[in-house]
Amino acid sequence: MRIPARFLRISSVYNGVSSKEGWLEIDIRALDLDGVTKLHVNLDEVAGAKSKRDSAASTLSAWDKAFGKGENQA
Repeated sequence: MRIPARFLRISSVYNGVSSKEGWLEIDIRALDLDGVTKLHVNLDEVAGAKSKRDSAASTLSAWDKAFGKGENQA
């Protein structure tokens, strides 16, 4: 079964454990897995999900910097 990109998400932390490359989360709630024995994920789509995560983190950092909330401030 091929997993569409909309069901993929990359997180940097899972259950308190950090990962340099991140954790791949596959949302299987909407998938019909009856009889499925293999999952196939296009790594180009994983890279796209990772890029979205990195972009969101960059945007958040820029937002914090613009409004004076740096790493050393509470």
